[in-house]
Amino acid sequence: MPSSDDHGLRTYGDSRAPFVVLGTGIVGLVFLLLVPAVLIEQAAQGAPLELPRGWPVILALSATILMYPVLGFLMYSPRTKADHITADTGSTAPALVLRQSSWVFRIAFVQIGAFTLMLLGLIWLTGEPDEQRLDINVVLAVLACAWQVGYCFLIVRHKLRPGYITLSAEGIRFSDHATDTWIPWEATASGVRADPLYVVVPALPARGATTSSRVPLPWRIIDDRKDGDLRPSSRRRPGHTARIDRRRFEIAPELLDAVLDHYLRDPDARAELADPDAVARRVDELRSYAPGPRWRRYGPVPVPTLSTPAPR
Repeated sequence: MPSSDDHGLRTYGDSRAPFVVLGTGIVGLVFLLLVPAVLIEQAAQGAPLELPRGWPVILALSATILMYPVLGFLMYSPRTKADHITADTGSTAPALVLRQSSWVFRIAFVQIGAFTLMLLGLIWLTGEPDEQRLDINVVLAVLACAWQVGYCFLIVRHKLRPGYITLSAEGIRFSDHATDTWIPWEATASGVRADPLYVVVPALPARGATTSSRVPLPWRIIDDRKDGDLRPSSRRRPGHTARIDRRRFEIAPELLDAVLDHYLRDPDARAELADPDAVARRVDELRSYAPGPRWRRYGPVPVPTLSTPAPR
């Protein structure tokens, strides 16, 4: 399939990401090595081996920090996984679905759990034990676990889940971890805006574009969204925009833009989304881009041009 820069070169990711990933990895390893370092020092001095006070907190802090480089590697990788590009056949109307990474979702959950364990360690391993302190510790422990317990409950209820982008003959749906945005085709204003970290689509609430949340406010921050409306644009760009974090996809960022631009800029191309066979062919075309590079240097890349119509 041809690759073209008709829409211009676009830059994705963050030029500082490799340094941040490397730096946090080193910091996490330093905290992880503190405990064995103390034991080695005790052995060298001939003292009895004894774990340092607060070692669970140190290990939990190290695990919390070390999860970030793993997340960073996944979130800044442009690698495309073919099974993340699918055709939805479970509903009456066919749809093209681009799914977010389940690994990014799970590792974020592990990181939050490690952070909760660190808080519990700080609560129970500091201060002198007495009856009054015990009551305070119980209250603090409940508060520290409340968000995490709610997170688990919402996952079990399928309110929090890996997101996806769905394109159907009626419009576009952005489903992020905690929020859903519906944009009818008549409520779209133009193609995808160039943004290094987010898929940004101008939308018109007056024509039916809406955002709703599946979870209460304390957990909605996962999607970096604290309200139930589309994001207001800046003064330079009046109107509203819908956005979804492209770093949570293991689909090359330029491929996400290529798909959305294809249907946003060409109303005639949307007709194929009503045809299950055409959607299946489009899925095969997009999957041919997989797997792609695991890691790519930061810089501008061309946006692919999809076949019109879907190849037979």
